[in-house]
Amino acid sequence: MLALAAPSVRAQVQTDRLEAMMIASGTGPRGEPLTIPLVEERLNVTIDHQMARTTLLQVYRHNNAGQIEGRYQLRPGSGSRVEGFAYWNGEQKIVGEVFERQTARRVYDNVTARRRDPGLLEEDGEGAFAFRVFPINPNEKKRVELTWSKWLDQRGKTIRYRAPLTRGDAEVVVSITGPIKNLRSPTHRIHVEKTSDGVRLRSEGAARGGELVLEWQADELDWTADAFVQAPGKNHDGWFALSLAAPDLPPNAVAAKDVTIVIDRSGSMMGEPLDNAKASAMDVIRRLNPNDRVNVIAFSDEVDPLFKTPQPADAGTRQRAVAFVDRLHEGGGTDIALALGTAISAQDKQSSRPRVVVFMTDGQSDAEKALQATKLDTRDVRLFTLGLGKEVNKPLLSRLAAQKRGRFVYIETASAIRSEVGKLAASISNPLLVDVSIDVEGAQAVRVYPRTLPDLFAQDELLVTGRLRGTGPAKFIFHGKLSGKPVTFTRTVDISKAPARPWVGRLWAQSRVDHLLEEISLGSSAPELMNEVLELALAYNFVTPYTAFLAIPESELAASSERATVEAARERKKKIMADNGDAAALDALESKAGGEVVQVQGTAPTIDPGSYSRNIPTGRTFGSTLGAQNDSYGAEDEDSSSKRSPGQVTSKTRGCAGCASDARGGSMTGLLVLGVLAVLLRRRRR
Repeated sequence: MLALAAPSVRAQVQTDRLEAMMIASGTGPRGEPLTIPLVEERLNVTIDHQMARTTLLQVYRHNNAGQIEGRYQLRPGSGSRVEGFAYWNGEQKIVGEVFERQTARRVYDNVTARRRDPGLLEEDGEGAFAFRVFPINPNEKKRVELTWSKWLDQRGKTIRYRAPLTRGDAEVVVSITGPIKNLRSPTHRIHVEKTSDGVRLRSEGAARGGELVLEWQADELDWTADAFVQAPGKNHDGWFALSLAAPDLPPNAVAAKDVTIVIDRSGSMMGEPLDNAKASAMDVIRRLNPNDRVNVIAFSDEVDPLFKTPQPADAGTRQRAVAFVDRLHEGGGTDIALALGTAISAQDKQSSRPRVVVFMTDGQSDAEKALQATKLDTRDVRLFTLGLGKEVNKPLLSRLAAQKRGRFVYIETASAIRSEVGKLAASISNPLLVDVSIDVEGAQAVRVYPRTLPDLFAQDELLVTGRLRGTGPAKFIFHGKLSGKPVTFTRTVDISKAPARPWVGRLWAQSRVDHLLEEISLGSSAPELMNEVLELALAYNFVTPYTAFLAIPESELAASSERATVEAARERKKKIMADNGDAAALDALESKAGGEVVQVQGTAPTIDPGSYSRNIPTGRTFGSTLGAQNDSYGAEDEDSSSKRSPGQVTSKTRGCAGCASDARGGSMTGLLVLGVLAVLLRRRRR
């Protein structure tokens, strides 16, 4: 049998430690966990640019006397979604189905009461899943298989893939599609073969067991926008995913800034959370540049600012700021709204430099008042939130940062302070692309996530997903300001000719579900939000706090009183799939492709490296060798910039009149080809 305790609606925040392992229930003579030997391990990975789909098969063998229960833990990393689950009874493969969690739990409990072996896989915190296996008989091999997907972040030009592995001789096959170079693995010896659209690699072993790590660079110029689409169907909208990665910059490109550090010293921060907050604040202060300015504000149910406004970060000011932080002790309630209002209003209104607020708290406060405080403020202040402690209110801190175009960082333990604060310091030191917005021309973009687009910082990446209406060439345009000057980064895709990419639709569904779960965690009790989470998860087939994978042999189900319950759940899911023909269409595409990305003929877009300069050229367009796609950037038209609100996504459906010049050129080429064919046919008839 397979099971685990149900998590709360608000997922627990976990560290990004990867694992996939099974241990026996109970303990050994010294209280140690009883391990179940892993005798076989296979990993199959398909990566399309930055979307990775991973299938892990593991075979365990029980060598001891007597039946045991195995407890399986899978932690593929934050942002992962489990999309498939199966286990074997002997040679019979039992494939899991996604059902409503309560229904799956009820069936599981009733069947396992008869000591049978259904399977139930559920979320066990953010980026973590678990189940139990019973019985495992002596000398029995128990096989389990899981499939999950994850978008791989790009930092500068570097993309990194990680997967949990145990055996050094695990069979590993990875296919990567896209413009890549400098592929390496710091953990495994790999054999790489080039393919027509990327590479395929196999592992030749590792020095020791542990996770697999692959690293490579995107073989494209800085500020290259990527656009992926899944075309609309006859009766439903399509989907799109856009990404834009910011490059790293040399130290001399660091901008002078005002940094206000706000530290929660309320009673809920007692102990390790406050200790970590103080250590983090001191680290930020020490990392500031001499031309920066700094202020520190402590708060509980009242506020205590060190300075009235940020002061030059010379040696004396830094020493005072560090001493102020070191003296803080916990006590009182928590009023985040008051602290936010104080920090924002204490900014130098005459300053043109970037103004950053770094807010350190566990988030245990009135969420509605805190959110209202950021909504009412219209000043150009970026908010970075640091969540501290195991009880951090992640949804609140994520939303606060998003509303003020910053980032949320989680610090669970003292050991994570140095690395996480280092990343934060790099971000606030390099605000690159600000006031970001997106236009879509030639098609209509709807239901776009995230709702508010953040600024882009050094080695940062922006990922946007949405639904798409239109079938012709569509131009996706990122707008922003780089070094104070308006710029645009574009990508044009002919929707009707684009490769089939079902994962784009699933990525949108996951973004929509994440948004709904955040709304629920922030206090929304609207039942339609929970219903939509459930319906999307059932239609798009992945695990959420409201859904679970139930795997049960049909032979066991036939003899069970729960047969009617399962059949009713299947009928409900069948109706949901009928009502969500778009999700069903994705399933059909994946079945047709055998789980692989369907490719169309053509040459991947390229940009002439010799034409590139770090100074953004005015009006320069870098052409593509693929007629369906075009890359360009340059100074933005001032009139259009003045009419666009930062963070927005707008659509301009213009038909052929709105197509990019390259697309029009492609159409002329098509007409010439048709003309030549007509002449040849006429001659043949004669």
